[in-house]
Amino acid sequence: MSKQNWDAQHLKYAKADWIDKPTIFAQYAIEFFPTTGRIIDVGCGQGQDSRFFAERGYDVVGIDFSERGINFAKEKNKSFNIDFQVVDISEPLPFQDVSFDVVYSHLAVHYFDKQKTELVFQELSRILKKNGILAIFVNSIHDPEYGTGEKLEEDYFFIGNMQKRYFSKKSLQSYIKGFETLVLNEEGETYKDRAVGVSNLVQFIGRKI
Repeated sequence: MSKQNWDAQHLKYAKADWIDKPTIFAQYAIEFFPTTGRIIDVGCGQGQDSRFFAERGYDVVGIDFSERGINFAKEKNKSFNIDFQVVDISEPLPFQDVSFDVVYSHLAVHYFDKQKTELVFQELSRILKKNGILAIFVNSIHDPEYGTGEKLEEDYFFIGNMQKRYFSKKSLQSYIKGFETLVLNEEGETYKDRAVGVSNLVQFIGRKI
């Protein structure tokens, strides 16, 4: 999806009842985080999870592709010292090696082809400290949309106006190297999923070896 389309999407998100609540995955994943440290929220959107982490004493950097999303995040979180930046994760990240204790991402790293996805995960690993925590939440092959639209690659489709990748536990593992797995399942849920009794999103939490 283009930046313009994402900016338009954030106008819709701004009216959603869930947009200012910490996600279910953030509330689950934080139990595996160190008690203090520096977190990067990759694909932070309007900053609800960034705020959740900041409220609990973490030093937080929030990055997103959408300038409008980041503007919403800054406006909503003026009272918190969160470093929000417009960053395209399909490009090399503007952060030093081993500079974060936690790399966290909620529904943000499943928009790329296989080669680009491999590079994204390499970058996420590069900026994470040894023994740091990687927490990733992504689309599942069990999603009803899977297999619809135009197939671009295995598990990768053009649907509506965007490219989407769908993961299984096995396929996600192929992108994650050098981590001790703490959680890997296909039981993740959003608030919309919970409302209809669905829990099939892929969630990974691991410690960098």
